[in-house]
Amino acid sequence: MTPRERVRTALRHVEPDRVPIDNNGLVSSIHEVAYRSLLGRLGRTEEIVILDPVQRIVLASEEVRELLGVDTRYIYPHAPSTWRYSEGPDGTWKDEFGTVFRRLGLYADPVGPVLLGKSFAEVKAYKFPDPTHPSRFHGVREKARDLFEGTDYSLAAGPILCLDYVRWVLRGIEQSIADLYEEPRLAEYMLDALVDWMSAHGGALLQEIGEYIDLFWVGDDWGAQQCPFYSPEMFRRIFKPRIAKLIASLKRHTKAKCCYHCCGSVYWAMEDLIECGVDILHPLQPNAAENGDSAKIKAQFGGRLSFHGGTNNQGLFHGDRAAMEIDTLQRLKALAPGGGYIFSSGHNVQANMSPENLLAFFSIGRDYGAYPIDVKRIDERIAELAGKA
Repeated sequence: MTPRERVRTALRHVEPDRVPIDNNGLVSSIHEVAYRSLLGRLGRTEEIVILDPVQRIVLASEEVRELLGVDTRYIYPHAPSTWRYSEGPDGTWKDEFGTVFRRLGLYADPVGPVLLGKSFAEVKAYKFPDPTHPSRFHGVREKARDLFEGTDYSLAAGPILCLDYVRWVLRGIEQSIADLYEEPRLAEYMLDALVDWMSAHGGALLQEIGEYIDLFWVGDDWGAQQCPFYSPEMFRRIFKPRIAKLIASLKRHTKAKCCYHCCGSVYWAMEDLIECGVDILHPLQPNAAENGDSAKIKAQFGGRLSFHGGTNNQGLFHGDRAAMEIDTLQRLKALAPGGGYIFSSGHNVQANMSPENLLAFFSIGRDYGAYPIDVKRIDERIAELAGKA
């Protein structure tokens, strides 16, 4: 199959020739440190292109993506011409919303939320940047059309349209949480404003590229490591209707599937996300509470959800190679049968993943991800690796 056929077949919950492999989205890329290590291992010299200055992930070269077997290519809008990324000598910059970020070790964090400490009146007076400024989309349709007609890759819209994360960036995470209890009108006003902003921005992008893509991204982290980030009651009362409204507004512009990013413990919210219009769930972090039984989750939700990732990025990628391979094979065995699965690193490959582990990981997707999934061969390889671990 071509990469595009492979992805589309899998997302119809039908088995393609092998599992589709994804990389180079905003939550499925490679940290610049790990990428430099990979280039050294491969004996390659490249100019490093930073895809996201907050997560410090890179835009991998075509040669590296081909080597890894990546089936997807991402289409990103531009930053508006009214704003320019400019990092100061102290590692700080302002995003287009006005929040100050600072480089802190391997990543960057918001250190000066633009609406921190502001009153409800001041928040209402805040002017959001123009979500549909023409400079954001200049040439984007042509790029998508050229990739669609000139290659056989599966195309995806690059941005992740978030509500609560952007509220944190604007207001500060501590105050954002407090607002839900102390200033609920303010919190809900901001969420509604962000639904409108993301709907306008995402809708404008999808009007340009919606006919060419196979998936688009929405997301927020509703799970902590051991429990929901908010109570399920609060999630369902405050956030769920707004997620549904955002996804519905975006689906008006495309037939592409909605891939939803949600780190942490998310099992408790899967039914809710399905009801919101989510088609694909990412990253299904297996070492977070209730996420670990991939076979159970596939059996319960696999007819209604596709899964993206599901591999143990946080717990095993940086450690013993045999243990990483065993876990990856187990996730593939559980999630791949019947289609409805996209193989990826889960979240971004972090700085401490060795190039040897990285290459071995993607090799598993290419080799053991061939359909029909050879469970006996996987089990034999797991037993072999367990003897080495």
